[in-house]
Amino acid sequence: MNRISTPLHAIRRTGLARLGLAAALASGMILGSTALPAAAHAKDAKKGAKEEKEANTKAFAEAYQPLADIVNAADGDYAAAKARIPTVVAVIGNDTDKYAMANLILALGNKTNDVALQSQGVRMILDSGKAAPDQVGQMHYYLARWAYDAKDYAEARTQFQASADAGFTEGEPAALIADTYFGENRNAEGLQYLSNLIENRRAAGQPVPSQWILRGLKVAYDANMTEQANGYAVALVANDPSPANWINALQVVYLANQLDAQGQLDLLRLMRETGALKQRREYVDYIEAADPRRMANEVLTVLEAGKQAGIFTEGDSFYKDMKAQADQRAAADRAEAQALVAEARGDASGTTAQGVADVFLSFGSYQQAAEMYQVALEKGVRDHDMILTRLGIAQTRAGNYSDARAAFEQVAGPRAPIARMWLAHLGAKAAT
Repeated sequence: MNRISTPLHAIRRTGLARLGLAAALASGMILGSTALPAAAHAKDAKKGAKEEKEANTKAFAEAYQPLADIVNAADGDYAAAKARIPTVVAVIGNDTDKYAMANLILALGNKTNDVALQSQGVRMILDSGKAAPDQVGQMHYYLARWAYDAKDYAEARTQFQASADAGFTEGEPAALIADTYFGENRNAEGLQYLSNLIENRRAAGQPVPSQWILRGLKVAYDANMTEQANGYAVALVANDPSPANWINALQVVYLANQLDAQGQLDLLRLMRETGALKQRREYVDYIEAADPRRMANEVLTVLEAGKQAGIFTEGDSFYKDMKAQADQRAAADRAEAQALVAEARGDASGTTAQGVADVFLSFGSYQQAAEMYQVALEKGVRDHDMILTRLGIAQTRAGNYSDARAAFEQVAGPRAPIARMWLAHLGAKAAT
């Protein structure tokens, strides 16, 4: 396996369905009127101080209206309007002025697709203190997206956090904070932030979008952060053990870890069990690691599965060679395995027990395989973690899930990621 050919490689950012920013703004979601009340600038001595304070100032109204006429015109000179903005901003006298000017700037930004003006308008609305409470989070979200697109990740992070704090959830601003770290190549911090966010969601009894975990998985894999990639692989299938997620998770574990051929075999067995075995390279690796001279019956089963999946044809030279070798051994393996049980029990080293267990496992005698692996463990075999892994596999396939879990939980060293994925498989089976 030398590449990831499944949806993982196409993932870009977490939960990143873009909102139509300009369209939403122009639709009136946060855009107020660009016209001032008819007599907004007239002071009435009989009005209370509060009402007078809320009115637009006279100087602002006089500077504002000619600019508004240009912006509101279908064929207005928008370049000239943009040039006049600083002059009008300079005479803003209160928050009511500021709010009116903010909406006018925003309207001009929408008409000209000018992000700088849109951002200026939204910031001024927020600064005026007159934004509708239910739109504050959305405004911060817009500011965050514009900052992110401009690669101003620190500002984007601040604005995404403000959006989340204001209760805005569309577009998942809290999750997008992780992307601001990734944009700065601060991958460890971003992954830790994302992990904390996921755990907090779970602790609150809220669902976790798989896209969040996929994003973490891809970042960790691309950055060669093997430990984190393994953790996200487990989290992905624990969160949602869908066929696509199993493919993504297991391919990452397969590629990210330095597994020997027998370690690859035990992970490929899980790939087959979860429907994640998809590529010719995977089938070839599986068959070569199982070896038609050692586990002939399993090789025949995988060859047939590959043929059914369209990976192999009858005329395929690899298929024909492996099948010919396996056919020569399959019947003898079944006949000889039982006869070797007594010898395995009497062997001081446990090597025979291990070999017999492998053969039992290869043709589906899972309970007998488990018994022989136990014998091998008792006699102190050299590769303790491999035997524990295969004991867990045999017990899983025999339906002894609690015993399998106990075996997998003891696996350490380079095989630990394999055991963790098998444990995730047990968890998924228990949940169904």
